[in-house]
Amino acid sequence: SGVRARAEVYRWLLFAATELEQPLWRITRHTSLYPPEKRLAAEIPIARQDFLDMAAVLEEHMDGRQFLVGDNVTVADFVAAYTLDMAAVLEKHMLLDNLPRLRGFMERMYKRPNAPPRIAEAFASLRR
Repeated sequence: SGVRARAEVYRWLLFAATELEQPLWRITRHTSLYPPEKRLAAEIPIARQDFLDMAAVLEEHMDGRQFLVGDNVTVADFVAAYTLDMAAVLEKHMLLDNLPRLRGFMERMYKRPNAPPRIAEAFASLRR
């Protein structure tokens, strides 16, 4: 039903924001955002594992699916793809290496007509 589908969209939006994005920000803070004297190297592997644990939930959910909810793209797909692209930018931490469904999902989302530029491309264009 429409109410159930909407609830699932909200579920995955919150999942992306609270379970996937937060560890990515922890990694970013402790590798580049904080001044060197405030960075805690021990936070990075903990945040990495937090991300991988939660990404495994989404990886399993995507088995046999093209989209997070139902048979059509929703805002949850856009947010999840963007969040996964944040993980891709942190490539030295190999966050997406063992998540083929999520990598495929992200690639499909960015191949859609009118998709925004990838995060790395957007940052590169700012540096020019």
